[in-house]
Amino acid sequence: MAAQQVPVQFEKPKVMARLRPFPPVAATLMRMVSTDDADFSGMARLIRVDTTFSAEVLRLANSPLLGCRRKILSILHAMAILGTERLKGLVMVVAMRDFLSGALHVPSAQRCWRHSLAAAFLAQDIGAACWLNKDQCYTAGLIHDLGRLALLATFPTQYGDLIEQVEQTGEDLLAAERRRFEVDHATLGCWLVNDWELPEDFLDIVGMHHAELHGDRFDIVQTVRAACRLADALGFHVAAATIQPSAEEILEQLPEKVREKLGAADELLVELASKINAVECSLI
Repeated sequence: MAAQQVPVQFEKPKVMARLRPFPPVAATLMRMVSTDDADFSGMARLIRVDTTFSAEVLRLANSPLLGCRRKILSILHAMAILGTERLKGLVMVVAMRDFLSGALHVPSAQRCWRHSLAAAFLAQDIGAACWLNKDQCYTAGLIHDLGRLALLATFPTQYGDLIEQVEQTGEDLLAAERRRFEVDHATLGCWLVNDWELPEDFLDIVGMHHAELHGDRFDIVQTVRAACRLADALGFHVAAATIQPSAEEILEQLPEKVREKLGAADELLVELASKINAVECSLI
């Protein structure tokens, strides 16, 4: 589906006027790397402007999760060793965590953070099995809930209460968001992609990730849809009441090559928990 077809309401949601801004370094970097002739030295200078941000990116780049044999000493070195797409993924992890930092005391925010990480790792593996760029799939999985992250970062208590109500009543989460905030997180995510001037490719990813899976043709949007559902079913969900198919049922819907890559649900759960723990330990 083309980006122009993503359903975005005509008037800008009123809630956007109150949302926290996305980290400027991350937003600018995302625009830079979306071009075909990305300037590595310019990207390195940009990241180094924020010393705390730069240090966290380097700490994550040197984590056991990536398994680099040599210690990465600079952002430019990280680009040379990891590549632009992987570095972009690391930058987005740090940016998302910082974006949520003031809300992570709320259990629903912690669940959303872990859901986004789980979706990123799953999208990476599904994408690799489908011959897609696995690092692009990782970033897409990480950012798919951008609208929800923004709501949580700005209204942690209110959104946390909404999640509790949904879990008790079984109300559709998107409908509950529209009732409380006059916009759901998928639509809000589309507005934020435009407002923050992020790459247009993200429009379908953040706006259509709740659509049904269809067929065996897995592009990056379909990959994120599958990763989002599977993350929920494996226990990395935001609202338990919204979970329907089991992990085994979702795996059965995926192409055989993807099932072979992911393995059994119980083993996949252990692997995901280990990866998420590695990321969180690296950012402490």
